[in-house]
Amino acid sequence: MKRIAILLASFLISIPACSSSDSKVTGDAVDSRTVPPDARRNPEIAPDEIGEPMNAPVTDPDAAARAFRLYYRERVERAVISYNRFMAFGGVNFAVTFGKAGISRAGTEWEIVVGPNDNNQIGESVRGVWYAYQIFRSRTLALALIRMLEGIIFFEAVSGHPGLTARMVYPGWTMTVDGDAGTVERTRHGEVVFPATQYSAELEAEILAVLFGGFKASYREEPEDILLDYMPTKEIAPYAITYSHSMTPEYLRVSDCCTSLMQVPDGKPWAGAWFGNHNSRDNFPDLAAGYMVALDILNHPDVDPDLFDTATRAWESGKRIGDLVQSNEGRLMTVSEHNPYDELVVAGGVRPDGDIEAEDLGSLSDCQMVFLARALSSEGLQLPLPELPAPGSVEFLLADFLGESCPVPEPVRMCTSLQEAYCGKDWGNIGELEFFGIPWLEAVAELEKETPGSAESLIGSFQDDFHEKTIAALELYSYAESRDDEELATAAQQALAEITQLSRFFGELLWAQTSPAQYTERLYSSALFDSLAGLEVDPADLGDYGRAELQMTRLEQILELPDTQSEPLRTDEEILAIIENELAGKNDIVKQRYEDHYGTTSPLRRTEEGYEATGHHPDHEWPWAPVPAPYHFQFGGVRLLEALPLCVTAPHLLDCTWAALGCARPDLTGDGTVDEADSAALDVAAAKFSGGSCHPANTWCEGADLDQTGTIDDTDLAFMTAAQGCRVETP
Repeated sequence: MKRIAILLASFLISIPACSSSDSKVTGDAVDSRTVPPDARRNPEIAPDEIGEPMNAPVTDPDAAARAFRLYYRERVERAVISYNRFMAFGGVNFAVTFGKAGISRAGTEWEIVVGPNDNNQIGESVRGVWYAYQIFRSRTLALALIRMLEGIIFFEAVSGHPGLTARMVYPGWTMTVDGDAGTVERTRHGEVVFPATQYSAELEAEILAVLFGGFKASYREEPEDILLDYMPTKEIAPYAITYSHSMTPEYLRVSDCCTSLMQVPDGKPWAGAWFGNHNSRDNFPDLAAGYMVALDILNHPDVDPDLFDTATRAWESGKRIGDLVQSNEGRLMTVSEHNPYDELVVAGGVRPDGDIEAEDLGSLSDCQMVFLARALSSEGLQLPLPELPAPGSVEFLLADFLGESCPVPEPVRMCTSLQEAYCGKDWGNIGELEFFGIPWLEAVAELEKETPGSAESLIGSFQDDFHEKTIAALELYSYAESRDDEELATAAQQALAEITQLSRFFGELLWAQTSPAQYTERLYSSALFDSLAGLEVDPADLGDYGRAELQMTRLEQILELPDTQSEPLRTDEEILAIIENELAGKNDIVKQRYEDHYGTTSPLRRTEEGYEATGHHPDHEWPWAPVPAPYHFQFGGVRLLEALPLCVTAPHLLDCTWAALGCARPDLTGDGTVDEADSAALDVAAAKFSGGSCHPANTWCEGADLDQTGTIDDTDLAFMTAAQGCRVETP
């Protein structure tokens, strides 16, 4: 067994990780999405004794209570406004995500430094806002959704190459917004600039008023400013080792392996903007999720007209991405540092320094992504499935170790099934592959039993990409549902179920004994994905929705961030030690570049007043210049409203009936907060109207019939209990 352990370790470690650092088969839970919101929430409408409509009580008060605490109306709007201020960037009318921002505050003045960040998740948050809009139908949510959909349109448009995607995108300006005055100013290198796309001035004014009202901020979105002025002291080692080795005006180094920031040249509509090249397939399924939301919106002609218009253009943008992948036989393309700007190459094949990757990052490597790209394209997807290439497939690597149990496809692997994994196996039976005559999953499990902790080092890279595969399968289900294709939806559900089941197995194997928190997180994520596709799950796996609660809490709290202060200054010795510690883990090319440019010194130094920084450019000298001490709070890692869609896809888990009514409904005292005083008011009204009916004429028993079912009963008490602590106000 020890010999097998060594061989298995070599086999799995040799597989490069891909990342750097639906038919209506679920009954009313899905079909109800086309029903007007009020009717969906209250399917049983009955007249009361005076001819006014009454609501039906919720089926499961516990599910309604869970949803209310997480996602009551006012809280959702607070979170969405906060997300638009601190996590969604670009312009006023369009915004993308970065997953990381530096935020400072001085009284009423805010400054937000945007990114950079490698793989940026936007589609899952777009999905959350779309479902929230279906439930709450507010203009605030429509505007936020418009802004995010315009963002994914910008994502595809910025490079000037139709169908090109990226890891991150910047308009390349500093934007100052004043929500009270309703003004916005955009400057680049101090000069006023305007968006290449002509957005509606009326819509811009409304977005400023609704999402930025009472808020004044400067958004630093010029990469040169971010990397070369903000980062020298905020991220000392990355600045010294990577960012400071500039290649402007063509590109800026933002990573040594996986992306550069390419500047869009003159002659292109978005000239002066920037995008992260070396596009990775890791980004692709999540981005596709945003475009699938656009497709779903087109099936709802009763939505806000502005939203419908934006979704129409977003879907066309997504199709261009799918078409480019199809025309390049399953590959994501990009602009390279080593070729002319108008020459596209497979993404992630050659590093900025010229080092060739062992495996490019742009060739789609699994069948779920391959078929998702076809679904996104003009050709679309339906059964019977076409045979499509997966040029990044890992069978060629696996076959050396798994032998005859893993046949090698020639000349390129072709995908034929949504459930397909590797070596001719589906995700449901991939464990049958053998390693020296032993089913490989059994071998890994036995090794973990003998040496706890060994499995994570063995299979970590193999199971790293499950999140992307799971998103891809879910979005295939979403696509099938939007197309009303029951057979395709069933196949996508099966694929998703097999992937999440294997993901659970890995979670149990890796962490059940050694890291219960990580295991709990894996169970939650798997159950969340399954529930989004209408699959049955064990409610215990979703626990108390702690991750969803944490995300909502963080978005609320950042609105109240106190004034920020500068961090203590470091000595030159501390600075050099930070750089040397990180440099030790870099490859020889990066180490040699640093030595060639800086020797044994640092490009950052202390002065009597603060700091100075320098850098290296091959074409000109780089004088030392003052840079500020860090004074920003770093914020990120939030997925917006990630569990809220369960109110539609799995209402037995989360029922948003009470959440849609909002905190104002149980706020009987009208003081803006629900507390014991409101509970007491409910008790008084219950005694006063005991035995009587509630209806509009008595204002639903003076408001105490919270759910307006015609009586004050236990469901009203449960509603009041769930609402304790809610707040009515929004920013």
